[in-house]
Amino acid sequence: MLRVGIAGIGSIARVYLGLFAAGKISGGRVTALSSRNMAHLTGARDAFCTPDTALFTDYEAMLHSGLVDVVMICTPHNRHVPMALQALKAGVHPLIEKPLAVDADEARALLAACKAHPELTAGVLYCRRASAAYQQAKQLAESGALGQLKRACWLITNLYRTPAYHASGPWRGSWKGEGGGLLLTQASHQLDLLTWLCGVPNEVTALCEFGAERAIQVENDVTLHIRWPGGATGQFIASSREFPGTNRLELSGSKGQLILENDRQFTLRRLAQDERDFARATTGYFGPIFFTEERWQAPEEPNEAQQAGIVADFLAAVESHRAPLCPVPDALGSLLATNAAYLSAWQGGTIPVPPPPGAYAAALAKRMEEE
Repeated sequence: MLRVGIAGIGSIARVYLGLFAAGKISGGRVTALSSRNMAHLTGARDAFCTPDTALFTDYEAMLHSGLVDVVMICTPHNRHVPMALQALKAGVHPLIEKPLAVDADEARALLAACKAHPELTAGVLYCRRASAAYQQAKQLAESGALGQLKRACWLITNLYRTPAYHASGPWRGSWKGEGGGLLLTQASHQLDLLTWLCGVPNEVTALCEFGAERAIQVENDVTLHIRWPGGATGQFIASSREFPGTNRLELSGSKGQLILENDRQFTLRRLAQDERDFARATTGYFGPIFFTEERWQAPEEPNEAQQAGIVADFLAAVESHRAPLCPVPDALGSLLATNAAYLSAWQGGTIPVPPPPGAYAAALAKRMEEE
């Protein structure tokens, strides 16, 4: 059983500590905690851990203590990459809370370090990948059932956050504190899934509303227009100021269409003939193409089941020397798209993915200066 250290004892770390304590994460046990706040450390140990769990106010000391094989990095966004680099240097497998980083250029340094340490496994806690429904969607997309992707559209507006939420921590809703808003926090799960299902896009055009109806600096309402290298196009529409909101993903290809609503409800339409072949052969103006339709519902999964699943998968990946559900290169892909979206919203126009080196960091620094 792998020995797990947790760095940063905030709300998300306490969720994972609770899952370990309840025996819901297989393959590992918590042996050490790290935080600059000793009260947080003792409180977490008393609530979730055994009395012999080691406490460290020095992260490096925990990494070199010989007490941990894996470290879960649950610190603020801008500390993810530096702390993961320290872990790799110490020979410890890093599992990083999402997002991978704020700046994709910084994350590239982590990717290079991962390649330099092939004996170590690094992953990111994009827990929606552990969902049975999205794993089924991934299998359908990869099976060829949809044919060549034509369009992807995700309407994800059920991410409601109140002003009280943004006021609950001094870092929330600020460029300095979080490095971004909806795209980097709440909706980053869906952007990760979109790139997992469809691949990394090659250009993004964004319209973002910054601080719409909320006293925050960052975006809370987003519309992205996306293009993929194969010619497919898409839209990603997200909001945290609507209620009750909608969650609907559509993937349309040359052989059919997949619709997934509310993370559970599937509709699969299979064309009797590939649309490209039909279009070349028909003399008709409007079709139709015969298709069959299947509907089913995936089992309901609480969020904690996905959180436990992504950690258990990572621990199993370390033991079996395979890639985890969300390796660093995957998380970098969605971060590159996110950085391009911010640049598009700030500068106007379409931005390539990846964006020009240094462009995002310079633009973000300007936003931070203006706060």
